[in-house]
Amino acid sequence: MRIAVGLSGGVDSSVAAAKLVAAGHDVVGVTMLIWPDSKCCGDMAILDAAATAHDLGIPYHTFDLMNEFKAEVVDPFLADYAGGRTPNPCPTCNERLKFNHMWRVARELAGVTHLGTGHYARVRHDPETGRYQLLRGVDLRKDQSYMLFRLDQEQLSRLVTPLGDQTKEQTREDARRFGLHLSEKPDSQDLCFTSDDLAGFLAARLPDRERPGPILDRSGRELGEHRGTIHYTVGQRKGLGIAAPQPLFVLEVLPDANALVVGTRDETTVREFPVDDVRWTSIGVPSEPELRAEVKVRHGPKTVSATVIPVGADRARVVLDHPLAGGASPGQFAVFHAGDVVLGGGTIGR
Repeated sequence: MRIAVGLSGGVDSSVAAAKLVAAGHDVVGVTMLIWPDSKCCGDMAILDAAATAHDLGIPYHTFDLMNEFKAEVVDPFLADYAGGRTPNPCPTCNERLKFNHMWRVARELAGVTHLGTGHYARVRHDPETGRYQLLRGVDLRKDQSYMLFRLDQEQLSRLVTPLGDQTKEQTREDARRFGLHLSEKPDSQDLCFTSDDLAGFLAARLPDRERPGPILDRSGRELGEHRGTIHYTVGQRKGLGIAAPQPLFVLEVLPDANALVVGTRDETTVREFPVDDVRWTSIGVPSEPELRAEVKVRHGPKTVSATVIPVGADRARVVLDHPLAGGASPGQFAVFHAGDVVLGGGTIGR
């Protein structure tokens, strides 16, 4: 196969490319330039990615997608924060940038047939249904299927994930074995385009959401003053600055009223919530009125047992088996699993 591998300048994507070269594939390194100082797709990342391509002896190309990234990822991200939601831009970036715009230009320029990434996830074809299935990575601590659930069947059909069957420790060992210069480079933890300063990034672009306003309890009683709604998310405890007999948590962010609603940990508990813009990843739109699933509501290995009730083709309601403390943050993603198979997911609603 002729495979374009998205090189981010990190260990995972570099090892993915090295493994595909070692397996005899015709590999082309590609990087999308999306933000000037982006950790994974900015100037410094491109230097590391180019060095990896040189180490592996493969062609390397960069594609300027900054306009597309701003319009399709950053602007919706800011709109969500302005609306009191807490978005996760990574699945959107994968769907709209990496597997759409970058794929298109890589295919036109280099004639590739598949796109390889360093995600800890797996893809398999189910001969019974004829569909491609997205599966969690073997290393559940690093599983990144959560970041790929928005991909459609065509996108999954060309996805290659060489790291899905191994652990992060094995990836580090592979990097040393392949002699890659960045084998000890630390992982990036934060959003790639905010320069490790999310608060500053938001404040500079949403100054009207920086205004102080009231912190209220459920009855409407004012308990204190917040420093701008963009600095808070549902379930947050730190930074409220309120002395109370019990710890208080954010229950709601109300940007139109420029207010926060807070309560005790018991009040953060949810038993069900709506999910919007649902994508059915490994299965078609369910015909049954409900299905059992393990649901992930935050990035990480933990899932919770639930019943998922489809509402039309692109909405659902999640009813949890047990109350979930900490709430489900509007704007975040809920992803539905059956074992290792990612059934689908969508955006948590209010």
